[in-house]
Amino acid sequence: MPRPRLSAATDIASSINFSVADINQALPKTAQVYELVRRAIVSLDMPPGMAINEKKICEELQISRTPLREAILQLHAENLVDVRPNAGTFVAPIDLRYVLEGQLVRDALEMKVVRFAARRVDKQFLARLDLNMHQQRTLAGERDYDQFYEQDEAMHQLICEHGASQRIWRLVTGAKAQLDRVRRLQMPEPNHMTIVLAEHVAIVEGIRAGDENAAAQAMKIHLDRVFLTIRHLMAERAELFAPQAGPLLEEFERFSA
Repeated sequence: MPRPRLSAATDIASSINFSVADINQALPKTAQVYELVRRAIVSLDMPPGMAINEKKICEELQISRTPLREAILQLHAENLVDVRPNAGTFVAPIDLRYVLEGQLVRDALEMKVVRFAARRVDKQFLARLDLNMHQQRTLAGERDYDQFYEQDEAMHQLICEHGASQRIWRLVTGAKAQLDRVRRLQMPEPNHMTIVLAEHVAIVEGIRAGDENAAAQAMKIHLDRVFLTIRHLMAERAELFAPQAGPLLEEFERFSA
């Protein structure tokens, strides 16, 4: 399905509809609304520049304005939305500054926790990783980009929580919101899922062997490939990025070399 045009802000209702079935009315709503809207932004179902129609979302989810506004505050803190006084709330462009900040956090934390995970490997952890990898292979074969991305995230979460803690994974997740949009954009590209799957296999095999150096090296290759992704997307989808993306990327690559 083609993406909406991005030259002007559009009404959220024109390209995505939420449903009351998406919300468990018995549980706190703010976290659920945050996850729903964040997922829509990361997947580009809500693309940069789109106006967020709060009234319609509240009607569709049958919630009050309070949980949505609290969710928007969280998304604003992650630089995923722009709140413009007297104008409204809009999905933010992909700002390369925040993309690269997210990459720094992933590099600092995930490179450590994959080593810890290799040191602490046990049968239960390996069983969960093996199930995840089986799901990834199936989804890659079916070219199910959305679910493959979810299982990609689940694998990194498993490693992070086993190697460190849920809190560390929350820190990683909160820092990489802009980066996640770049990662998600690349999913439909030819052979992308095949390449990612091979990188994941190398990470898991390093962990399985209890070889923290091999696991860390495989993770480094996997994380650093985002630079190729960014350059490709800047050439093909420049309208999605905030200005000055090119010089920022060149500066960051020099710093990271």
